[in-house]
Amino acid sequence: MVTVGSIAAMVIGLVGIIICQKKQKTNGNAQGLAFVFLILILGGAGFMLKEQGIFGGDAEMNRIIKNEIRFTEARSQIMADYIGKTYPGQKVVIITEDNVENSPISKAAYEKMQAALTAAGANVVATEPIQLPESNPENPVPMEIALTAKVYNDIFDRYKDANIFVIMSQLPFAGPEFMKLKCWKFDPKKQSVVLVNGEIYNLKNIIAKGLVSAAAAMKTGPEAYDPDKAAPKDVQAAFDVRYILVTPKNIKDIVGKNPDLFAK
Repeated sequence: MVTVGSIAAMVIGLVGIIICQKKQKTNGNAQGLAFVFLILILGGAGFMLKEQGIFGGDAEMNRIIKNEIRFTEARSQIMADYIGKTYPGQKVVIITEDNVENSPISKAAYEKMQAALTAAGANVVATEPIQLPESNPENPVPMEIALTAKVYNDIFDRYKDANIFVIMSQLPFAGPEFMKLKCWKFDPKKQSVVLVNGEIYNLKNIIAKGLVSAAAAMKTGPEAYDPDKAAPKDVQAAFDVRYILVTPKNIKDIVGKNPDLFAK
């Protein structure tokens, strides 16, 4: 039976791509974000195929999903290794998208992140899926309305003693909601966020201050998102095809080499 969650994930992904298309002229990360929403659609489609007992029946879809899993697992591994090495023993809360189990790609990325963080010595105290308002697939609530600062702030408030929030879901699109996020007022010596989806276009100064301790920025250009290009078996090589690790320590160098990643 096809679940409402898988349909909703595909609808939200499609809406997200449309929003990103509109924002491409003003946000250099929009292309990468659109790809994130494409992954959401693929994940929803993969779950539907699995539920109907035909997952793997479409060889091409199966190949693409498995390839994307390798890329996202590599991202989780590299990010987790960095967190464990740089912030050993600190309390970590992982924030995921809603119904992550409905997407084989998102599920694999989360499971790899959780396992790799633990192996790297981080203290994972909780996983919190974002709680979006219920939406009718036939009349979905626009993502820019449903995804508010409150969705995240409620989680931040529940874990005031956490040191790092690893955010594997999308942040609010709307500027006012984005700036209402309480994480931008953290004391960077005590708390910070890690942005797995790399939404850093307007965050150059925030990263420099240490409020974002790490981000997996998405590379621009079609070569980074070629669906026919197999993910390298080496984890670091797979990460390097798609992503750039941005931290407070390397932000100046990253800006110099990749000026299109940030607002002027």
